[in-house]
Amino acid sequence: MENEHNPAVESLRREQKTQRREERELTPDQKLDKALKDTFPASDPVAEQVPITPGAAEETK
Repeated sequence: MENEHNPAVESLRREQKTQRREERELTPDQKLDKALKDTFPASDPVAEQVPITPGAAEETK
């Protein structure tokens, strides 16, 4: 299978990269506000999602 250039895939990758960069720059309060907006309206409690990579070094605060 040949690796073809697909503009939709490239656009998605650029968008995801931008979203990850913006996510890293958020303060804890901004992360909580985003979590509230992402879960509204819902009856479940708010929980900030913290993705982890297996085997990655732990972050220090």
